[in-house]
Amino acid sequence: MGCPYNGKAERCRIDGQAHKERRRHAYRTERGVPAEPMRLAPTMTRTIPVIRTVALIATLGLAPCSGLPVEKLTFTPGWNLFSPRQDAQLGKESAAQVEKQMPLLNDADTLQYVTQLGKRLAGFAPNNRPEYAWQYKLVNSSDINAFALPGGYIFVNRGAIEAAENEAELAGVIAHESGHVVMRHGTNMVSKQMLWQAPAALATGVLGQNDSLLGQAMQLLIGVGVNSVLLKYSRSAEAQADEVGTYILHASGYDPHAMAQFFQIIEKKYPQRTIQFFSDHPVPENRIKAVDAEIAKLGPPAGAKTDTPEFQAIKAHLAKLAPPPKKPQAPQPGAASPPPAPSEHLVRYDGKTFTLQYPDNWQVQQSEDGLLLYPPNGMVSGESGETDQAYGATVSRLRPQGEGWSLENATQDLLKNMRQANPQLSVVQQTNTNVQGRSAISVLMRNASPLPGEQETDRLVTIRQGDYLLALIFVAPDKAFDSYAPTFDRILQSLETAN
Repeated sequence: MGCPYNGKAERCRIDGQAHKERRRHAYRTERGVPAEPMRLAPTMTRTIPVIRTVALIATLGLAPCSGLPVEKLTFTPGWNLFSPRQDAQLGKESAAQVEKQMPLLNDADTLQYVTQLGKRLAGFAPNNRPEYAWQYKLVNSSDINAFALPGGYIFVNRGAIEAAENEAELAGVIAHESGHVVMRHGTNMVSKQMLWQAPAALATGVLGQNDSLLGQAMQLLIGVGVNSVLLKYSRSAEAQADEVGTYILHASGYDPHAMAQFFQIIEKKYPQRTIQFFSDHPVPENRIKAVDAEIAKLGPPAGAKTDTPEFQAIKAHLAKLAPPPKKPQAPQPGAASPPPAPSEHLVRYDGKTFTLQYPDNWQVQQSEDGLLLYPPNGMVSGESGETDQAYGATVSRLRPQGEGWSLENATQDLLKNMRQANPQLSVVQQTNTNVQGRSAISVLMRNASPLPGEQETDRLVTIRQGDYLLALIFVAPDKAFDSYAPTFDRILQSLETAN
């Protein structure tokens, strides 16, 4: 699909909690992934269907530190499909992708300074692992931003260094990003994304092989952009990174108040230059108060430093360098022209559990258990810059929980989750139907379109396939749905299932 790196997210999953941002790969829900078999397991997706394997739960405590009541502080990474070694490999490959798409500042003095500072902070990070690379890159941008990829690959914008008033503030930014690394927030979100898209493979352990997991993860990241999946944190993840960052600052001898103070200052002082940072890092509630509470647990910092001559020298050095390149003008939301009409000629998709036909001028993204189909320009730039699906179809294979479930009950469970998480979604009509001799349920729905000011029509069709629920969604703007309906019907009637 080729979403540019700075596109925020690809549209489209339909499940409970995440359907409020239902077209977005950016997972901002606060819930975790259930340990038991999921109800409708757990997602209906419209995103590229990929990856899943055996779940891992890392439960690691803090190394003792002078004055630290360790029994009161435990930093526990969330549910994850990946091992720490895989974190590092995924981070390395993702960093290579980022480096091709972002302007880097190749200044030896500044890079050496940031690397030394970063590695010194990483030495105090809880849950640190020998597999993590702790490599640092400078982005030649005046935007005040920084981000971390899995496995310790941290990018710091030039603008963040220039905006910091002292070393403690810059250390706070890097400590915060280090918190994302050791709490494994990036691969936690990738794991959830993959679980949404291929629950059956997770349930059967099909993707237990490391090469398959990493390979399909990169397919996801290449398809929609690294920051669509790895860099869209929830407020709970931001709060965790604040807690870990505060601990790192305290343990390494910096004023632990500096991190939250810096975030608060730049938000007010540089609103235009921090848009990307606060988009990628949603502000936790009561950030300053929460950090103060964390410091109280750690005890008052003894002789905490705020600045060094080295930091001020680097700031003066940066001021003498050529200014960052100007950013290209972003495309206007929804500016792409409408898709061409669906081709009358259909081509065949052969999957492991189902086959169907689709127009030969449409694009396809696939995995063992899901499929995303869309025409040229069917993915559009949304109002917030994210990439959303406005036209096309998705197919997902879901596993309802428990035995003896019925098609009606499973469909109602799915609809209930969808409506709870997306208040704009409304059911217009539900009917019983038949697809290739199989009983099916068809649900017509209305929802907000990613096209500015427009509504869309969605059609959900559910079919029982053994122990699984096969769910298809067809989508187009209201004004175009009737013209797409014959194509949607041809796709549906071409469907053949394995059992």
